[in-house]
Amino acid sequence: MKIVVIGDVHSNLPALEAVIKEIKENIKPDLIFFSGDAVGYGPWPGETIDILKENVDYGVLGNHDAGIVGKTDINDYYDAVRYVINWTTDILTNEQFAFLDRLKYIHVNESARTLLSHGSPRMPERYDYIFNCKGVNRLYDVAPFLQKVNFMGHSHYMNLFLLTGNNQSVELNIASGEVDISTLPNPVVCVCGSVGQPRDGDPRSSFVSYDTDKQILKYHRVEYDFELTIDKIKSLRLPASFGERLRNGC
Repeated sequence: MKIVVIGDVHSNLPALEAVIKEIKENIKPDLIFFSGDAVGYGPWPGETIDILKENVDYGVLGNHDAGIVGKTDINDYYDAVRYVINWTTDILTNEQFAFLDRLKYIHVNESARTLLSHGSPRMPERYDYIFNCKGVNRLYDVAPFLQKVNFMGHSHYMNLFLLTGNNQSVELNIASGEVDISTLPNPVVCVCGSVGQPRDGDPRSSFVSYDTDKQILKYHRVEYDFELTIDKIKSLRLPASFGERLRNGC
């Protein structure tokens, strides 16, 4: 079985359309997972949700999504983020709002031996980031619940970590774009990048695919016209920095 994991779309419609096109034409997966944050930052929240509703098989609730549906306190977010969350809330239809409201914090597919969450699954409603081994090591607190592959988003980076035992982990090299995990004895944590707002210095959209039979993870990049998103943000007078950062992937 082939699984694709997309996430952190952040209302970036051109990015999502380019990624869905790539997935349908060249990967043709059995399942599409959504790792959260359909909305926030970008100018096309409703259109983004509509595409996700049509294409995603299973999804989880991102922190921006949770802000929309009142499941997290946005008072600690900085002003520009709160502004876009409030603006988004005002323009979503009831059906689009309901899509976000139905999302859970964690999805487990036991047959594929996968877990899906937005941030760390240790306390998923807190949306802790997984940036490094220090964050991964905290997952030993919930080790019995982890699966062979644990997909996460939130950081907007792409990483792969292996739990090595004794409350320790290592980061694996993903530079080749493909990692065979079939011989690895312990769970891995796969951080899946961002469709709509990558932050690792590469402006291309990023996502992950997983062949459950061969146990091979692949890391994908897709080019899209980010100037369309930048121009739309400007035309709606949303915070300009949320567009400008797309040029540099930061």
